[in-house]
Amino acid sequence: ETIVLPGSEIGELAAFARHNGTTWFVAVLNGPLARKIDIPLKFLRAGEFDGALVRDHPENPAAVKLERAACTANDVLKIDLTSGGGFIGRFSIRDRK
Repeated sequence: ETIVLPGSEIGELAAFARHNGTTWFVAVLNGPLARKIDIPLKFLRAGEFDGALVRDHPENPAAVKLERAACTANDVLKIDLTSGGGFIGRFSIRDRK
C-alpha cells in the first residue's frame, strides 16, 4: 500500500507513505523552491509509534539532521524543506512491554 500525501504536485513536490506490516515509511522529495509542509499522520492508524526522522539541515544544505520522535495518528508532521531537499521518516509501532 502506497499513499500519495497532501501537497504532492508534479514537478514541485513528491510525498509518499508506504508500509511494511506495522512499520510506515515517509519520503518527501522537494523541487526547486524551499517550502514548509504539514503531513497529517492519520495513515498510522491506532497505536503509538517511534519515529526516526532525517531532515534537511537548516544551516548546512550538504548535511542532514537526525531526530527521534514519539507520535500517533493524531499528530501532524511539520517539515521545512530546502531547495532540492527532502525528508525520510520511519515510524515503528511502539513495543508495549
